[in-house]
Amino acid sequence: MKRLTLLLICFLALIAANLFPAFAAEVKIGVIDTQKILSQSAKITKARADFTKEFEAKRQELIKRQSAAQALDNELATKGSTMTEQVRRDKAETLRKEARDLPRMKEEIEAEMQAKDTELGRKFLTAIRDAAQEYLNKEKLSIIVEKSSIVASDKAIDVTDQIIKLYDSKP
Repeated sequence: MKRLTLLLICFLALIAANLFPAFAAEVKIGVIDTQKILSQSAKITKARADFTKEFEAKRQELIKRQSAAQALDNELATKGSTMTEQVRRDKAETLRKEARDLPRMKEEIEAEMQAKDTELGRKFLTAIRDAAQEYLNKEKLSIIVEKSSIVASDKAIDVTDQIIKLYDSKP
């Protein structure tokens, strides 16, 4: 008798689950490709271009100073014997200072640009996460996952383009 009652309860539970799907919460999933967002977002592309422009300006300043130091070295080598002792000594001292300062300047520029690049990347990822959260709330999704962590998925749940539009529309 206990066995029959147990079977009946299991049978009724199965019927109830099929008849009342509200018991089973609907799970809506979205997938994003962060690399695609980073490469196709207009805002991110502009910020990267501004960053590259700033880096290039600093690199050009370094190249200009290196060229000036090279020209000074050539001048000392070719015309050093015709210069007065004081002029030659002053130019040699200037060249020594440049030889000491230029590698330091190069290291500082590279370190500064690396730090800015890291900070920019962190800022982008935070903004993408915020846009994804906003989209999740707006579309009542259960979860949004990164494409790179999924073995396979249906293209219909890819929300990357919507996240790009949402992110780019923000001021």
